[in-house]
Amino acid sequence: MSLLPTLATASFDAELPFAAIPLPESGCTPQQVRETRLALKVLAAPVDSVENTDPLLQRLEAKLDLALEVSLLSRYPQRPALMDCRVGLDAVGWLSPHPFTLGERLRLEMFPHADSALILYLAVTVSGSVPVAGGHQITVDIRPTFDEFTLHLWEKWVFRRHRRGILAR
Repeated sequence: MSLLPTLATASFDAELPFAAIPLPESGCTPQQVRETRLALKVLAAPVDSVENTDPLLQRLEAKLDLALEVSLLSRYPQRPALMDCRVGLDAVGWLSPHPFTLGERLRLEMFPHADSALILYLAVTVSGSVPVAGGHQITVDIRPTFDEFTLHLWEKWVFRRHRRGILAR
C-alpha cells in the first residue's frame, strides 16, 4: 500500500524530479509562468502515432526533441532528487520528511519526466499535512496556478498519464 496521499480526482503516481520551496510573495515570475504554459503545450500535444508515419518526420521530431533537451539542460544543469508523488487534476501529493503548515504557499518545481529537463513551476497552497510512518503526507491545491487555457492543458496531460497507468496494471 502506498504512503502517498489519496486524491479525490483522476491521478497518476510517478517518481519525478520534484522540489517544494516557499513561494515568494510575488509568486512565480512571469518567465516561470510562460515556461510552464509552453511546457504544458508540449505535454498536452497529441501523441497518437501511426505505424506508417514518415521516417523523415520521425527523425525531424527526434532532432527537435534533442535540441529542446540540450537547451533546457544548459539552463537547468541541477535538478531536484527523484521523489514519489501523486499528480491529480486539482492536487499533488507526496511524502515529505518534514511537515508543512496548512495554507502555506509553495512553489513546486516538477519535471514531468524523470529523464527530461522540461520543468513546470506551480504556485500551490498546502491543503493537507498528515504525519505517517516515514514522514508527512503532503497534499497541495494546484487549482489557483492555472488560467482556463493552462488548466485544460494540465487536465489533458494528467488524464493521459492516468489512462496509461490504468493500462499498465
